[in-house]
Amino acid sequence: MSNHLKGISMAFLGVFILSPDALLIRLADADSWPILFWRGIFYALGIIIILLITHQSKALNEVKKIGKDGLLIGILTGLGSVTFVFAVQLTSIASALIIISIMPIMTAIISWILLREKSGIFTWFAMLLVVIGIYIVMDGEPKGSSLFGNLFALASVTFGATGFTLIRKNKNINMIPAMGVNAIVSALIAAIFVESIRLPLDSMMYIFAMGLMVSLSFSLLTSAGRYIPATEVGMFMPLGAVFGTLAGWLIIDEQPSSGALVGGFIVLLTMFIHSWHSNKVAKD
Repeated sequence: MSNHLKGISMAFLGVFILSPDALLIRLADADSWPILFWRGIFYALGIIIILLITHQSKALNEVKKIGKDGLLIGILTGLGSVTFVFAVQLTSIASALIIISIMPIMTAIISWILLREKSGIFTWFAMLLVVIGIYIVMDGEPKGSSLFGNLFALASVTFGATGFTLIRKNKNINMIPAMGVNAIVSALIAAIFVESIRLPLDSMMYIFAMGLMVSLSFSLLTSAGRYIPATEVGMFMPLGAVFGTLAGWLIIDEQPSSGALVGGFIVLLTMFIHSWHSNKVAKD
């Protein structure tokens, strides 16, 4: 398997694992601050487990290698985690996910600003099709979303895109430990504002699953950024909106509209063609 195909596979799997995140936040049925606190704790635990499994006695050395950029990545993505939870709590899942789906465009812009990493015309066209597909998916959703929730979603995607761009800049460094910083930052911010961390057992189970799921997902997405451009990693994020819709259908019987099915098909087909094309170009 080529490095490029390896990066694509990691990005796809990472987004697939992450897709039920918004649904689990809703299922936890609790205030944002305690969710963020426990999500961060379990997220950090997951990162520690992954580092110990993959690097064993050298895990601490991997943490030391991330440097100042790694700390910045952790802080930025940590802020992205905080704003994402508030986005899902303050607006509809659909509205939050459609805004998060602009990740590829935001990443392309930030990559150009910070790294002068230009995207080809094929990638820009694919991004346009993906955004159109996501719009069709979400067009039938209830209107009247919270302005603050939408602004939090926009902040989340901006923090995330900047983090992925910095990961690409430091592609020779394992930045999985930076996701541990992400988890700690979100937990510390929550600890400042939370009134009580006590939650019902059902809520804790959802948050526990959420934390471990996010740790595995972002470890894969972070690793993918070492093999493919940040823009290509961002290209996979809209798939989360499609998979998230399917998760809602399967788990809480929220049947998608015909628009969701058509838009989902456009996104999946576009992603397949783009991945095939980019892998072919990388080999040539």
